[in-house]
Amino acid sequence: MALLIFLASLGLAAAHQDLTINTQDTESMFWGLGGLSGGGATSRLLVDYQEPQRSQILDILFKPNYAASLQVLKVEIGGDSQSTDGTETSHMHSEDDLNFKRGYEWWLMKEAKARNPDIKLYGLAWAYPGWVGNGTDSPFSAPELTSHYISEWIRGAKEVYDLDIDYIGVWNERSSSATYVKYLKSVLLKNGQGNTKIVAKDGGADICQDMAADPEYAAAIDIIGLHYPSDYNNYSLCHSLNKPFWASEESSSYDDLNGAACWARVVTSHWVLSKITSSIMWNLVGSYAHGTNWYASSMLTAVQPWSGYYGDDIDGTMPVVWATAHVTQFTSVGWQFLKVGSGSSELSEGGFMATLVSPDGKDITILINKISREHAPCTRPKLPDFNVTEQTLTIGNIPDGISALNFYYSNYEDNSGDEFVEKSPLSVAHGSVTITVPIGAMITLSTLKGTKGNIPDRPTSQPKFPLPYKDDFQSYNDSSEARYLSDQIGAFEIHPEVNGSKNMVMEMMVPETPIGWSDHGSLGPMTLTGMREWQDLTVQVDYMLPSTANSTASACVATRVDQMWRNGIVFCVQQSGMWTISVGGPKLMTNIFTKVFASGQVDNKLDTFHTLSLTTNGSMASASFDGIVISGKGVPIQDVDTGFAAFGGSHWVPMKFDNFAISDASSQYYVDRPMFSVMAGQSICNAPCARNGMQAPEQAFDITSSWQMRHVQSKMCAEFDSTGKLSLQDCVFNKDSQRFLNDYTRIRNSAVSVTTSTGVLTGDSDGSVAVANQPKQSGWKTWSYFPNTKQLRNQYDTDMQLGYPRCLSICN
Repeated sequence: MALLIFLASLGLAAAHQDLTINTQDTESMFWGLGGLSGGGATSRLLVDYQEPQRSQILDILFKPNYAASLQVLKVEIGGDSQSTDGTETSHMHSEDDLNFKRGYEWWLMKEAKARNPDIKLYGLAWAYPGWVGNGTDSPFSAPELTSHYISEWIRGAKEVYDLDIDYIGVWNERSSSATYVKYLKSVLLKNGQGNTKIVAKDGGADICQDMAADPEYAAAIDIIGLHYPSDYNNYSLCHSLNKPFWASEESSSYDDLNGAACWARVVTSHWVLSKITSSIMWNLVGSYAHGTNWYASSMLTAVQPWSGYYGDDIDGTMPVVWATAHVTQFTSVGWQFLKVGSGSSELSEGGFMATLVSPDGKDITILINKISREHAPCTRPKLPDFNVTEQTLTIGNIPDGISALNFYYSNYEDNSGDEFVEKSPLSVAHGSVTITVPIGAMITLSTLKGTKGNIPDRPTSQPKFPLPYKDDFQSYNDSSEARYLSDQIGAFEIHPEVNGSKNMVMEMMVPETPIGWSDHGSLGPMTLTGMREWQDLTVQVDYMLPSTANSTASACVATRVDQMWRNGIVFCVQQSGMWTISVGGPKLMTNIFTKVFASGQVDNKLDTFHTLSLTTNGSMASASFDGIVISGKGVPIQDVDTGFAAFGGSHWVPMKFDNFAISDASSQYYVDRPMFSVMAGQSICNAPCARNGMQAPEQAFDITSSWQMRHVQSKMCAEFDSTGKLSLQDCVFNKDSQRFLNDYTRIRNSAVSVTTSTGVLTGDSDGSVAVANQPKQSGWKTWSYFPNTKQLRNQYDTDMQLGYPRCLSICN
């Protein structure tokens, strides 16, 4: 018997387990691993990358036997409404409108198919245009309208792009309808689209109860698709329906080593514990700005089309890509899982093993992982407590004729940097191999060979959005979206100003409130760009309100706004000529604002372009209309908001925009402070955050997957002492006093607790930070990480009680 003495230098005697495989004892077909573009606008900035980086990213995701080598691509069917990170435009804004040139999911599917003709395609709606509801807020009130809408999307994919849609969903994470699904099935069959399988319901397991109670409903559904299924639930009812059983959305986790550990765990545990035969990661590529929801919860992050850089925000590695490769490069859709007990198993010392065999029985792939409880969690669902320890496996009954198994190894916990490393093949002797599996490991043993593609060198990361920025929208094709802009409420497209005109403008295209997923009619339509850290800007845009607009309808320009422009400084002009400078955008279909700092009157001629300009600098704002300052010597405003540049309005009217421009308005803009001397033992405190996307050396920390807060310049780590005070010390892996645990995904998207073995990280307005049980009366105990500036802030959204944001900082 060949014995692989793996990590023998540890000098540890590992527990032993014997496992036997039986390649004849298969149970279910493997339906592939995939990625999800959408839900929503998650691939928005990918389109704006220039060559060769854009093709490099696409190769990493889709090229077989190269990197992620994805087997399924799931995309959003745009519905004109906010669906997580933005809005994706619909192919039918109204019942009499049809345009298959809108949006970028068509392009993405074509690029995926060009690289892998065998990839499976899957479409799902998050939101629907309002007309589908026939006067209601449900897509199921008029099943004939919704079925037509979906069938047209499938038809457009085929007739315009030569794409066959393999799977179609119902309504993401919302209700399903037996009446609608049966009607949709009949429409697909009638229209020659019967090969497109229906997945339901892209949500909870309650769909299985509904199917069991209605055999016709069950017959119309081809695949059961759950989101974030817990492996510790009972799915016996779902399995009794004899349908393929998928995790049709999974992970939602930041793409560092912890995100890779999450993914490595579920792609094996899902089969062993739940008999799930496909997992699809949300999301495929994180190409949306920090400050919109769930930043970088992706297989690969690509948020700098201006620089061409892609990769995570710490060191540019792509561990989730290589975790995916552990499966996809050694399997194909159509392979078979071996039953639990015949090659698949929960390991005796924690972890999982799943074995797959090719349809002809000639090739096998064994997947093994051993992820600790501390690193195993995905964003959802919660995991029970469990323990894992290193152990040795002897895997027997390997088929005759297999003399060796190729061996690929990653470790997501030991700080080794091992990601998809090809080791020496394991020789098979007397039908078995023996291997030691350490904590943190993901291992692939296979008769097939994998390839760690030769990824080209990437440009240097430049997270600062380039200013000045301007766009006259003249360089785009009709129906395009503008470079770097991301629609958040409503959908904006580039069209001729009028039919036959050579002047191209941005037009708001949504005629009525959509059937929303997350936004059901909050504030007016808006598109944004830039950085969540911006403050001191001049933003300018030309706008035209149509004469058909209500007298309270307005067009607006904004600075410092958050994703849904609830906060920030906004300058609007109404159809009547009344203007306001306010906090946040206008409530949808009204002229109501949260707080108005100043107002007045201008001569606003309709069906004519006018120019809006807003400058915010510190605690003052100024506004001009058609080049004339209308805000006097300036308007006092709150200097607590930080955020994007934006434009939009209040109503669902076809307002038009042109000549969008952004420039800096402060001497503090983008001027990085020089390096400074740092020594071990230097105290850590908090201070007002550097402004406008500036990376201040004293405030720049990496938040690592091993829970350290590592100062970027000095490479030293934050450490707490017995009194709770923090200082910089040499980094020591797994040192208890350097471990600051956090929800590694949510800390980049909200304010969360940062915990240690003795308390939580607290801060106070007096500049102190400490590990304590409770903060001081004027303090805080939650933090948010801003990756562009590498700041650990005391707030994510504007918090008036805390005032101007404060950041973890090296004390002078």
